[in-house]
Amino acid sequence: MFKWLRRRSAIDPLVESDARTFIERYGDDAYLEARLRQHDDASIIDGNRPPGHWESVKALIREKLERR
Repeated sequence: MFKWLRRRSAIDPLVESDARTFIERYGDDAYLEARLRQHDDASIIDGNRPPGHWESVKALIREKLERR
């Protein structure tokens, strides 16, 4: 339990925000959309995210969708 709590407190607010937005907008396809963003990072509007951002978003989306 404490491991999960530490992990939650370490989540970047931007990652949390993007993950939540993707789940609201794309539902069960949110993970796929984050994967596409990660792949096309340089050519998308919000490509100004830090390195590894979409990987983190993808992992958080997977975690949130598994808990549903």
